[in-house]
Amino acid sequence: MTRAAKLFLISGMLLLFPFSPHAQGKGEPPAHPFNGAYTGKYLDRVAFPIGGMGAGMFCMEGTGSVSHLSVRNKPEMFNEPFAFAALSVKGYKHGAKVLETRVPTWKLFGQGGSGNGASGKNYGLPRFEKGTFLPRFPFASLKLEDQDIPLDVEITGWSPFIPTDEDNSGLPAGAMEYHFTNNTAQPVDAIFSWNSRNFISAGNGRILPAKNGFTLTSENEKRTSGFTVFVDDHNAVVDHCWFRGAWFDPLTILWKNIESGNMVANPEVDGESPGASLYVPFRLLPGQEKTITVNFCWYFPQTGLSSGLGVKTGAAFRDNPSAGTAPHQQKVSGFLGKQLVNTFDPLGDGQTGILQSPPFTITKRYLSFLVGGGNLEDKTSVNLVIDGKIIETATGDQRELLVQKTWDLKAWAGKEARIRIVDLCTSPWGHVLADNFVLTDLEKENLRNPSSSAAMIADFEQSGYGDWEKVASDETAGNPEGEVSADPWYKPWYSKRFASLGEVVQYWGMHYSGLKKKSELFRDAFFASSLPDEVLEAVAANLTILKSPTVLRQYDGRLWGWEGCSDDVGCCAGSCTHVWNYAQSIPHLFPALERTLRETEFQVSQNAEGHQNFRAALPISPPSHNFHAAADGQLGGIMKVYRDWRISGNTSWMKEIYPYVKRSLDYCIQSWDPKHRGCLEEPHHNTYDIEFWGPDGMCTSFYLGALTSFVEMSKALDEPYEFYYNLLLRGKKIMEEELFNGEYFIQKIKWSGLEAPDPVKAQSFHTRYSEEALEILKKEGPKYQYGTGCLSDGILGMWLATVCGLEEVVDHEKVTSHLRSVHAYNLKTDLTDHVNPQRPTYACGDEGGLLLCTWPAGGELSLPFVYSNEVWTGIEYQVASHLMFKGEVEKGLEIVRECRKRYDGRVRNPFNEYECGNWYARAMSSYGMLQGLTGVRYDAVDQVLYIDSKIGDFTGFLSAGTGFGNVGLKNGHPFVRTAYGKIPIRKVLVSGVEKKLSGS
Repeated sequence: MTRAAKLFLISGMLLLFPFSPHAQGKGEPPAHPFNGAYTGKYLDRVAFPIGGMGAGMFCMEGTGSVSHLSVRNKPEMFNEPFAFAALSVKGYKHGAKVLETRVPTWKLFGQGGSGNGASGKNYGLPRFEKGTFLPRFPFASLKLEDQDIPLDVEITGWSPFIPTDEDNSGLPAGAMEYHFTNNTAQPVDAIFSWNSRNFISAGNGRILPAKNGFTLTSENEKRTSGFTVFVDDHNAVVDHCWFRGAWFDPLTILWKNIESGNMVANPEVDGESPGASLYVPFRLLPGQEKTITVNFCWYFPQTGLSSGLGVKTGAAFRDNPSAGTAPHQQKVSGFLGKQLVNTFDPLGDGQTGILQSPPFTITKRYLSFLVGGGNLEDKTSVNLVIDGKIIETATGDQRELLVQKTWDLKAWAGKEARIRIVDLCTSPWGHVLADNFVLTDLEKENLRNPSSSAAMIADFEQSGYGDWEKVASDETAGNPEGEVSADPWYKPWYSKRFASLGEVVQYWGMHYSGLKKKSELFRDAFFASSLPDEVLEAVAANLTILKSPTVLRQYDGRLWGWEGCSDDVGCCAGSCTHVWNYAQSIPHLFPALERTLRETEFQVSQNAEGHQNFRAALPISPPSHNFHAAADGQLGGIMKVYRDWRISGNTSWMKEIYPYVKRSLDYCIQSWDPKHRGCLEEPHHNTYDIEFWGPDGMCTSFYLGALTSFVEMSKALDEPYEFYYNLLLRGKKIMEEELFNGEYFIQKIKWSGLEAPDPVKAQSFHTRYSEEALEILKKEGPKYQYGTGCLSDGILGMWLATVCGLEEVVDHEKVTSHLRSVHAYNLKTDLTDHVNPQRPTYACGDEGGLLLCTWPAGGELSLPFVYSNEVWTGIEYQVASHLMFKGEVEKGLEIVRECRKRYDGRVRNPFNEYECGNWYARAMSSYGMLQGLTGVRYDAVDQVLYIDSKIGDFTGFLSAGTGFGNVGLKNGHPFVRTAYGKIPIRKVLVSGVEKKLSGS
């Protein structure tokens, strides 16, 4: 296959990159080349994150605009600030333009407010005709072209990314460099400007002076917080207050000033300012160049953010009823008026309490009310109490929908009663919703319009709960494992390093050049790789997750993450172990940060019995332990302890955490393999948010990987391991003989003869058995299994073992056969006729993708596991890299291509692979392809470099705990070129054969 090539200039360096276009439909514009530039319609959805790990971000769009501004420690996916750079060239008729290419047509109609003309947007200002956007993480450049402008224009956005230096890679800062070149024969006089409304606080904000710039703040914040914009040019002129007037006056006058070259210099004003601008005049002689750097620094230490905390008695009921849906809660509906009782609000399920009505006399036949939330009668319920005894109980059905319930009170007419709303649960669905309690003589009372004879007991529309009281029980007397500290709110790491916004600005200004050079070292080393373009694109694109609001880093430096980002809140909390299993970039790029996740999992989120809460609380603290552990998450963590030990070389760390690992593994054995068969047999919770009943290839492969890693760590510490080794041998036999159907690994569904209760009674996250579902249970067994299906994750534990540097104990040929089957059966190039009643937007219509599961041999269940028809990029990459490990490189690349074609910039943002939320953590499995293609792995314990290339000679990227650079084979001989830090290497093994290292 021949490949064309293209030249790009980025940050002063001429780079040659291969051009590898993928297929395009008839009549479509030329396809975006993998690892190449974005142009035309492929710019439409591009949004490239700029910011720090755990510090917030904004995005530089493919057009050059700013969007996704999320600097207040939470996602704000639709926060497109009114802010733009502009250029005005003296003496040219159309010489004033916004420094962006044209507005994508999808923004013009269909979004909120667009039917009224989208006032408040700057879309109506003139822009450049064309743009070419080239990402080279952590840098991105945009070349702008317009026949009216006599200058060549290039914008480079970036923020620090320096592997092994998590502190400087986590700064709340970024920059956009505007580079101008005069390639004409005449001098050019121009004015650059950067213009912004106060996007930090509309209506009550202040715009304060800053050196060569301005600071946006809100009125109620101290001057230590805010967002500062400044340039590196001392000729800057700053306007702290645009023209104040009605209608469109401010923008009208602003653009007239830009067009005419009028650099307004209003000082700070008392009260509100419509916006601010900074101007930089410059003159370029023929051939001259100039770069103007616009710097962005922010500081917001107060967050009001927490998650998963156990809290003290009564905290389930705030001082006032809830106004509806709480942060991090699914949409609440079905309540009446503006308020209701919602014990999820404000801190989620990790709070308990009892709310009791004053006594009332039963004077009517019925009591009608609304209830929703959890379905545990003794834990999350509404109760009628007479003479101290519970007479009636009602619960929700694990939905955030309130439905009407009615109790017949005929037998207790004239009695005195109380209503008691109970929340004694801190596990998922450990909350209750209630509203509108009405006494009535109508069995079918209309609560929206009660009859005239109905008597309202409570509608919760007032301030406070009136005469209702919070009461205590033994179960709400306290939760010593999970009570919050004096300050229950998350604080970002940077708030400990810097005392104010001014300190951030000062540090950024002093270290800008050095941080940029070190970030360029990473960029140049990473993109010097000769690996396939689609792989480099996928890996680099998903490194942007580390700059997104998915990642948080708390005050003491420990890492914490969401699974992804919903529109305005994080989605699925707590560095969820079974999702973050897939993420392979952080352990190699920032291994010290990754180890904090292990420390949280084993030393904070795990109790004395070894039960591990798979969602860590925020701020990080001991959680409650009254829901399932996650089998794949907890067992995967054991393998990752082994991986992180070998990457760091820190045996003392491994020795310290080893007792916790043993306790964890013993818990897993007792919970899911009590008969010591070597497989997970009891129902086990997993990444699909359900429980598998009976042994399955996916989770049993995790079990075997965990046993393998524990045996290896035990050997290193001279600890006994025979019991675990024997379990490993038994499990290997079951996997290969009972769970392999000749093509791929399956599940043997089992729900009788177990220690677990009947599936209907067993604890579950969101599994309800209606009458119809009970019929399915009788015929097929528990809901949400995969049985004879070909599961893309069906041998996932062996992939994780391999990337962790462990022996893959399951038979090589059988594992390879499974992966080939997944490729053959689950990879689709067109989903037009595919049925997906679940979440279709991950891949839909004529797009392709790797399905989570298919049933090529038949046996598909009526209700298979809940996500089975979907496509997840994190699974696509783990399967692709596992195929690469097995030498099936082309099959792996086919999967990658189908994935990245969906993210080519037309429909989806190439830098935001989403699953249950934007910038979804599972997609960081893509980093595993670097190892899958090359077999490159550095073991710091023995200082050994392993190479097992599946692509012949190559140049690749290597990051270890002490440095990074390039690694590869040239004529079969290994070489290492260190770009940053040091990587001590005592021995190199190439496909198991020791060879001499060159080029170090």
